[in-house]
Amino acid sequence: MTDDSNREAPTAGRRNGRPAGFFRRLNRYIRYRLVTPMLRAKHPAAYSARSVLVGVVCGLMPVIGQSTVVLLVWLVARRFNWGFNVVMAALWTFISNPLTTAPMFYTFYVTGQVMLGNWNDLSGFDRFSAFTHHLIADELGFREQVSLVFRMLFLDWGLAMWTGFIPWAILCGWLGYRWSLRLIIAYRAMREKRMARRRALAAQGVTGT
Repeated sequence: MTDDSNREAPTAGRRNGRPAGFFRRLNRYIRYRLVTPMLRAKHPAAYSARSVLVGVVCGLMPVIGQSTVVLLVWLVARRFNWGFNVVMAALWTFISNPLTTAPMFYTFYVTGQVMLGNWNDLSGFDRFSAFTHHLIADELGFREQVSLVFRMLFLDWGLAMWTGFIPWAILCGWLGYRWSLRLIIAYRAMREKRMARRRALAAQGVTGT
């Protein structure tokens, strides 16, 4: 009979011997990879909050390679003495991931359609149908098909997405900055109170002896 004390303890990421759920792992990732480094950073609170702002805005951009965009922003911002932690900002571009990219881009597209006044076809379905019809039409040559795809991706969908991205970037960037700033300040105040209590207890112990 095997002794229970010799059994291997459940590994990290498991509960009751079963793998932790996806959302539990996601929450753990966000807490340890995004929030904890932000709270423990030695920079001023506003400095770290700007890192979150830049990461959120760049993460929302309808492009591939948002971390590279963060680096470019950092190179420009440092010339104007507007510093932020480039590594932390790059981590916060995680808000754009395989689960969120499609709904975010579609939200930007619909928002852009509204801002551009395309009320009759907010979803873009009618234009998409016309696009596919012309694309497979036999009368279009290869060059015309390439031109059609380019116009649809960059002048139609791209224009709507980038237009719709602007208000969401302003809103989410501001919310990310305010949230992170308040969280960092509250965390540091709590940590300072804890350290003050420890110093007081240590002083009482020395006095008592």
